[in-house]
Amino acid sequence: MRPGRAGGRGDVRLYDTIDSTNDEARRLSEGGEIGPLWVRALGQTKGRGRRGRSWLGEPGNLFTTGLFTLTCGPAEAANLSFVAALAVAEAIDCFVPPHEVSLKWPNDVLIDGRKTSGILLESWQGPHGFHLAIGIGVNVRTSPDGIDQPITCVSDHLRTGQSPVSAEILFEGLQARFHDWFDLWSQQGFAPIAKAWLARASGLGQPMIVRLPHETLEGRFHGLAAGGALQLEQADGTIVDVTAGDVFFG
Repeated sequence: MRPGRAGGRGDVRLYDTIDSTNDEARRLSEGGEIGPLWVRALGQTKGRGRRGRSWLGEPGNLFTTGLFTLTCGPAEAANLSFVAALAVAEAIDCFVPPHEVSLKWPNDVLIDGRKTSGILLESWQGPHGFHLAIGIGVNVRTSPDGIDQPITCVSDHLRTGQSPVSAEILFEGLQARFHDWFDLWSQQGFAPIAKAWLARASGLGQPMIVRLPHETLEGRFHGLAAGGALQLEQADGTIVDVTAGDVFFG
């Protein structure tokens, strides 16, 4: 099984300030780039998250997007959201106390239960094939105000004696770990990715609420389906696969 092309870790394009690293990745693909390629910016003016939410470009934080041309379709490419989450978590592991980093479905990375990173996948069909942009934002030095959920930054959780961490250092670890997991996914599919992701999952087996556009579901976090959907176990034992929604525990 070869759902993607690895081709090394890819070049890195570094910008001072741009609108969005995802938008720049798309522009580069329209200019003929096929990746793997990483776009990184010191600041963003129009960063965004899931469902059109904004992602604030605070100085000192990490803003990056990986551009890939894949041989699989959109459903399988969505697995790379989990690959990216694992890579971010392992990059952060190098700086914070053990076991503080966890993952929340579908694409959040938490430190001590608070969000520190988000991931946004965007895809399109281009002249060279199926393109995927994997946007990653990490609160490295600061956390923005006015967010409607608990948030934090890596610098607030450094191990005792740990020297300050920069966005550049964190990116280097993230990039290396991403391509290691990408290669494993390319060779063995989603199963080993899902196993590693579930080992870090926040709320596994716990009561949860999933808010969908037109309904709200309640149950327990049962696990992941073969394609990465959240499995919600309802009170009668029925397992419902959720492919998109906002998740709340407790």
